[in-house]
Amino acid sequence: MCIPVTRGAAMNTDERHKVQDTLLRSAEAVVRQMRVQADDGQLDGLSRCADKIQELVKIKEFPNQRAQEVQRSVKFILRDAYSRRVGDLLTELIHRLRTGDPEAKKDLMGKVRDNISLALQFGADEEFRNSVDRHLQVIELTSTEGIDKQAKAEALRRTELHETTSRAPGGKERRRAIRYIDPALTVELEGQIYTTLNWSTRGLLLEQCTLPLRLGTDVRLTLSCEDLPGGGRTWAKVVRRIRDRGELALEFPDISTVVLGLMHEMKLAGIRPEPS
Repeated sequence: MCIPVTRGAAMNTDERHKVQDTLLRSAEAVVRQMRVQADDGQLDGLSRCADKIQELVKIKEFPNQRAQEVQRSVKFILRDAYSRRVGDLLTELIHRLRTGDPEAKKDLMGKVRDNISLALQFGADEEFRNSVDRHLQVIELTSTEGIDKQAKAEALRRTELHETTSRAPGGKERRRAIRYIDPALTVELEGQIYTTLNWSTRGLLLEQCTLPLRLGTDVRLTLSCEDLPGGGRTWAKVVRRIRDRGELALEFPDISTVVLGLMHEMKLAGIRPEPS
């Protein structure tokens, strides 16, 4: 990386602006590379890219007002990447146990814990930790026959302890996660952009969506929130559609780390989501 920094002599205004522009473009290129690697699950190179960013922002000509912004973007990418890696490892771990591969448990559990530590280091919150704890409790009681009654009971108990629930009038409806209507999330699905009517860590409801998707279809989508950093790609399943109103309900396979990341950014920005 060649940064045209003038040594041994004071730079004039034009020279300083050129150096600052070069440094910023270099940092932005590294951040873009990190996003691609994180989306593709290539986590090995993330730490090297983060080190490059640290080297760049330490150069005295790097604009101070942009250094914090760049470092925050890097921190979010790392937090989201390691959080998603934890989810992937937990899924693999359960699959290995169910298919009669208990020898993999120790190795995978170690990787899970390593990635949990990294996710927490880069800003994952207590809801993420509680969600992972519940999964680990279930995994400890999982055999090749699947999750037994004791594990299911324990998972339900911990869910009731740690997750916020909401009830419809009369207390008949019980939701696993509270739904929010504001701020709305932006969803890119099948090359189209939609807005949520409501959303939670478990799923979301889109408005004005007429895509011909069948119930049970798994879809890949990208989530974001206007004026906030973060967001990312995730999987969801089509669980309900109301054609005459153009509404489409999607459910995440588990608590969405992408939504958790956006909620964290809302918290940092002083935004309190409005429940439905």
